[in-house]
Amino acid sequence: MNRHPASVSILLAVGMLACLAPGTQAAITGYAAMGASDTAGTTYTGSWVPYLANQRGFDFGPSMTYNVAVGGARSDTLLTQGQHTAVQSLVQNGDVDLAYLMIGGNDFLAVRTSIANGSLTGATLTAWAQGVVDNIGVAMDTVLSANPQGMVVAGLPDIGLTAAGQAAFTTSVEFQRIADAADVVNGILQTEVLARGQVFVDTATAMRDLNQGPLIVGGVTIDTVNASADPTHFFQDVIHPAAVGNGLTANLFLQAVNIGYGTNYALLTDLEILTTAGLAASFTGETSSLPYSNYIVTPVPEPSTWCLMLTAPFAIGLLKYRSRRRAS
Repeated sequence: MNRHPASVSILLAVGMLACLAPGTQAAITGYAAMGASDTAGTTYTGSWVPYLANQRGFDFGPSMTYNVAVGGARSDTLLTQGQHTAVQSLVQNGDVDLAYLMIGGNDFLAVRTSIANGSLTGATLTAWAQGVVDNIGVAMDTVLSANPQGMVVAGLPDIGLTAAGQAAFTTSVEFQRIADAADVVNGILQTEVLARGQVFVDTATAMRDLNQGPLIVGGVTIDTVNASADPTHFFQDVIHPAAVGNGLTANLFLQAVNIGYGTNYALLTDLEILTTAGLAASFTGETSSLPYSNYIVTPVPEPSTWCLMLTAPFAIGLLKYRSRRRAS
């Protein structure tokens, strides 16, 4: 029996409308954040969260109280602090639809010397990495048990590329050991995040690409090596990003929700980032070009790919039907 052409056309139209409607893949109205001081913010560097709240309208609750990150937290103390259960409750109460989690930098800092000198290596290093990931897994599972739209989980940074790392380590062997250790943790973590159907942000690779050449934002050269209170430096102290660094981090998390959940938020412009940093007068044009999409890893095809997969069979069927009609 041949399908009626009108039926096929209707199905195709419905599929195309779903593809054309931006940001409808998930109804995300509330956001939460978990982590340490790079998410909680400090009195002098802030964090990436206010960029999303103030410049893109992300609802992190009254006065951003859904940002439950705590300065100094590690993957284990995040659990004892109850960050994960706080976000679980926010999801259960209908306040939060999507949670961000960035933790592990302080875990890494605590063992960086042992990694750099080669005393923490091999199976012992892998066991340490697995312990960090297991803690993150507990936090993820707790939040996901409340059935949010999803989670965005960041990998551990490459500590060797922070101002602290660049000041502490002197040999290529030390830097390579640090980078390799970050890859061990992130390889395990990415697998666990994707296995849970969530979105992974490869912060270590982003840091490495950012350090490949001069970082120029809005025409302003940003020092990525030395810490300084001068806003033209990426790090304002030895570990925490300053305003420009937080703006670039915010773009990573904006792109993560766009790719992973079908939203269409515009990335922060260089001018917006420099304005927040107090450098608007130095702006000469949009010059940064970090390929944010390269650092976002999802467990399924992007929404646009799903649209193609869903509508293509209808389109092919319609063309075949019309071909048979003309032939007869």
